[in-house]
Amino acid sequence: MALTIESLENAKDSLPKALNEFSAKNTDVYLADARIEVFEGKSAAAIQGNIKGATEDWGLSTGIRCFAKKDNVIAGGFIGRSMGESELSNIELELEEMLGIAIKRARRNAGWKAKAINDAGFFGKGLRSTELADIEIAVDNWEIPYKKNPRDVSLEEVIKRVEDNSKAIQGTEGIASNTVAMVTGLGRKIFASTEGALIDQKKALTEAFIYVVAQGKAIETFYDTLGSWKGLEVLDGENEFEKNFEEFGKFLAEGTVELSNAPAMKKTENATVILDPWYNALLSHEITGHPNEADRALKKEAAWAGRAWWFSGIDDNKFGEQVASEELTVFSDPTIEGYGNYKYDDEGVKGKRIINIDKGILNEFLNSRETASILGKEPNGGMRATSAEDMPLVRMNNTCFAPGSWKKDEIFEDTKEGYYIVGQKIPSIGETRQNFKITCWKVYEIKNGELGQLYRSGGVTGDSYTVLKSIDAIADDFSIHNIPNCGKGTPMQTMKVGNGGPHIRAKATVSGSHMGE
Repeated sequence: MALTIESLENAKDSLPKALNEFSAKNTDVYLADARIEVFEGKSAAAIQGNIKGATEDWGLSTGIRCFAKKDNVIAGGFIGRSMGESELSNIELELEEMLGIAIKRARRNAGWKAKAINDAGFFGKGLRSTELADIEIAVDNWEIPYKKNPRDVSLEEVIKRVEDNSKAIQGTEGIASNTVAMVTGLGRKIFASTEGALIDQKKALTEAFIYVVAQGKAIETFYDTLGSWKGLEVLDGENEFEKNFEEFGKFLAEGTVELSNAPAMKKTENATVILDPWYNALLSHEITGHPNEADRALKKEAAWAGRAWWFSGIDDNKFGEQVASEELTVFSDPTIEGYGNYKYDDEGVKGKRIINIDKGILNEFLNSRETASILGKEPNGGMRATSAEDMPLVRMNNTCFAPGSWKKDEIFEDTKEGYYIVGQKIPSIGETRQNFKITCWKVYEIKNGELGQLYRSGGVTGDSYTVLKSIDAIADDFSIHNIPNCGKGTPMQTMKVGNGGPHIRAKATVSGSHMGE
């Protein structure tokens, strides 16, 4: 029997019941919460016009967090599981067992932490009790509306549309190879806590992926996705590119073929650059999104993913200082459309719009209840996990450059010479996010406000502070481009996030090809 989003109805009663019984039996529990999540969907992939795989399936997972207090020190324990039909039918027994394991881990961790604080001398000062900031406890149901139900398309129709699009792309002159894939389905996640929260959130997902290899004077590869928390209307043009599935494939194929016959970009220092919203999705993601995640700033990721250049410590940071041009404001907002759209995070905290950088001034980080407590801030709903079986982490949501007052055309008309940077490709980011090189799809020369020569193998490189400070014009043509595969954590989790902004003008080094012509 296939599991569906309706299959979680009984679990919605079981989660709070199990938590209440557990809390009553264990007086040292500081907090416990549970998530259960299901996704049902269809997917297919084709290479060079030939279907290579397809599935109609579902996935179910559950995660438990428990925080226990021992020797006046609080610490957490976590357990997550992928489940099947039999586990769901016996969910109360599963939850009881998982809660028992989580409390044992929490107690052991609290004991070890208390001992380390007492025994480690100076280094023990780096440890603290896991206090969680207070929040408003929610009991709520929430759903993102959609127009075309993913259930209404058959797997055979998904296969045909993917295969036909791949065949059409392969028929484009100059295309050597392509891969096309799509997924569509419905998801539901239920959260409950010993504080009394009970939150039920539902979403549809439709996403398409296209990768092309073009053979012209050079070989050029490119890929991107279109997608949204919507139904099949995404494939009909309701997406960030305003193109249907087939138009998107043609757009990427023809553009990459054109690029493969263009000359390679040569490195140009201190150039005027106009960055398009598509490119700014990756720029805002890498140099303002990740370093504004409070766990990274507090060095909880330092061993494997790096730190944040504007936060060295509680008493040594750039809060309230200028870190960018006065023209630039950066916000994070889970309430607007984009892959970062949700009402409550995975701690049951209601998400809200925050201003990360306010007219160039570093203002606020995305946080968890724990990091909010450490920083003395209010929780803002930044904790999410890839699935219920994964531990929640602080993750950006819709983190973007805010629109400005210029018109796009005015920026071009005001630019005598420079380069137009179009589309996102590959990021290479310094450990503290202070230095970056982010390549793009296309580079156009600008002469007297007009687009000229097209170049391949280009991008932008620079010091984050210097580039952000150099911004002197921001357009009002804001748009979000969804990024489906943001990686973070150990073990690695991939998260869907929204990033973007308007057209922006700045000064930077335009990087060039290492391969010559």
